[in-house]
Amino acid sequence: MIISSSITLGQITFVLRVAIQILSYVGAALILIIALATVSRVAPVDTHDTVNRVVGASTATGSTVKWIFNRLRRKHADPAPSASFLLVLFLSVSYAVFVSISDIGFLGFYACTIPSPNSVDSPASVNSTEAAKNLVLSNMVNGTDPSTVAAYRCDSSTVVDIGDDILLNLCTSWRNSTFADTHLFDSINSTDSDAMMPRRLTPYQAKNASLVLNSFYLGPNTQRVRNPIIHEGLAIEPHDTGVRMVMGVPQLSANKKVDIAKTLAVEVDVGCMALGVRDIRLVTGDALTGSKMLFYTNGTWRKYTGPDYMQDVLSKTVDDVRAYLQPFFNTSSIDSNGVMMSINGSNLALSPAANVGVWDLPPQPGASFLGSTPAKDLMGNCTAALQKKLGITFNAKTIQSGDICGLVGTGGSFGLDGIPSMVYNRMICATATQVNMVDATINVDANSALSMSLTRRPSDLNYVPADFYDIRPNGLDPNSTIVLQFIPYQRYTLNDNPNSPTTHFVHTRKTILSDESVGAGSAGNVISSIGQIILGADFPTQQEYAGLGLLDNGLDQVNFNASVVTRWVGEVGASYFFASLGYNGWAALQSAPIEVVSTGGRVGSCYKPYYALGFVPLLLSAVGVMLWMFIRIFSSSWFGTKKLGEAYGGVTPYTAVACPGAPPKDTLLAWEAVPQPHLQVIQKGYPVVGDAHATALKYLKSAPSYSS
Repeated sequence: MIISSSITLGQITFVLRVAIQILSYVGAALILIIALATVSRVAPVDTHDTVNRVVGASTATGSTVKWIFNRLRRKHADPAPSASFLLVLFLSVSYAVFVSISDIGFLGFYACTIPSPNSVDSPASVNSTEAAKNLVLSNMVNGTDPSTVAAYRCDSSTVVDIGDDILLNLCTSWRNSTFADTHLFDSINSTDSDAMMPRRLTPYQAKNASLVLNSFYLGPNTQRVRNPIIHEGLAIEPHDTGVRMVMGVPQLSANKKVDIAKTLAVEVDVGCMALGVRDIRLVTGDALTGSKMLFYTNGTWRKYTGPDYMQDVLSKTVDDVRAYLQPFFNTSSIDSNGVMMSINGSNLALSPAANVGVWDLPPQPGASFLGSTPAKDLMGNCTAALQKKLGITFNAKTIQSGDICGLVGTGGSFGLDGIPSMVYNRMICATATQVNMVDATINVDANSALSMSLTRRPSDLNYVPADFYDIRPNGLDPNSTIVLQFIPYQRYTLNDNPNSPTTHFVHTRKTILSDESVGAGSAGNVISSIGQIILGADFPTQQEYAGLGLLDNGLDQVNFNASVVTRWVGEVGASYFFASLGYNGWAALQSAPIEVVSTGGRVGSCYKPYYALGFVPLLLSAVGVMLWMFIRIFSSSWFGTKKLGEAYGGVTPYTAVACPGAPPKDTLLAWEAVPQPHLQVIQKGYPVVGDAHATALKYLKSAPSYSS
């Protein structure tokens, strides 16, 4: 049970204890008044003694309990017994007990988190036309006018032979405008890749004025994205074996969660297998020894990290690459551990800094390659085998496939028998990209850490490519022309279908990493290129990617396992989504609202209701005492109790008791008003002057000396 979201437990406890103390003191004072108003005029010594002790607040509890016990056993009889007086003395004893019992009620208080109210939001938290426009502008080069940037939408395409057996995908149903058109994307939802747009978008001035093209960016940022984030309507999660991206997500703060039904997710799996070949360079004395390659033939060198479906393909590729490399090693150098050393030095430049990077196969002596290399052929075979296993089909005459297998490894500092060294562990890695319809739960915890849970839904995937090209004269042959192809338009859409598969692997299109990509500029370009780009084959040629390969270990020893590389590829993939893709503000503006559920909030004070039973006796007693007091007030039977209390509280009542020593317990004492209120011994057999059945207060109030 929530008590408050703004008052702390300490404050609540303080207020309650003050209230209980007030109830305790007020209750005790009221009980005293009631006791004085109900005591009989004529009573035994112990009765007057008890009242005296109550008034004096000394040893009241013991004598009161004893007095109650005696009256209940009828051991001592009062000439004028008062049930009200018996009850009030019982209250005086029990009230203190109830005050102590009330401490049990404090056990129910505990600190808790009080959820904030739920709210409604939109993808990328776009809730106004101005916010939509700002989101579109954030995906463009600074200063770009959206009305100058062409926005393409193609619903269908077909393969056309434009001559000389050149086949292209041409759109048969265009809906084109600019990114200033607020209605072009009205029918788009989060199952359509066109609800996103590439980043660093700006118009491109083509030589052919009839071509309206854009330039945009395809590639990672300068640093890896190590933790899950929400960026411009996209939830991006790098993980140990890849990366996932979900579109159509509002910006979430801490302790917020959204459930998004039927949205597009791009899932990229990564698998890596150790080759059993390491490069090593020892640091001895003041110099470095030459680097060598080590070829492992025994042990558990074939370690794999990644999804199960890649393992056999990578294992076959590892065998093929090892077979190519084996002639570079001296078979007579094999040691007792089954390790061979290379004949010549390593073809890699080793570094003491912990890193992940790409490597290449050394060329065979005297070999020449025309349009191909051993690595290209082997990785092409690996790509084809993995595509076949995953059922990825495409028209090779119209789509050039990018390699989804690559030569990747990890290196850095290593200690060998107390000797510092530099080591590089060679691996073969592969990627596989899926475009799936999912129900996504995106959660941000109290520490602002993001997590995602995806449930795939059966759906149909529709892929629409449309080529952009220019026919130009062939400078080498004036009588012929060449076809210059730009990056094509690509679109992925998903339709709900309970009879369809839940997983859709898509082909990876060959893409050359550059500072400026030219074409229509569609989000589908980002999706179709990720599987190739994140393996890092082009990173060494680009200065802006120099920091991607450096690991946080620095010069400390690194773990050379395949898991380091798969994690690295996933973080590069997250950086790729972050830098290359954003949500379209106009599509976000017309999207259905998304409920944002609050899972936390401000720290507040809560209470377990059953502990409130500890307060009940005190509250009931306090209410009873107050009601009783109200009755006394209305009947005017409480006035004068102060003076009676003063008489009870001192030794004055006993000054006129003419009884040597302590009087017997059955001696009766009666209040007399003259000359001052005092107790007078009533001898046995002598009548009592005045009303013997009146209360002390009533009798004394009737005397003139009392009021004076």
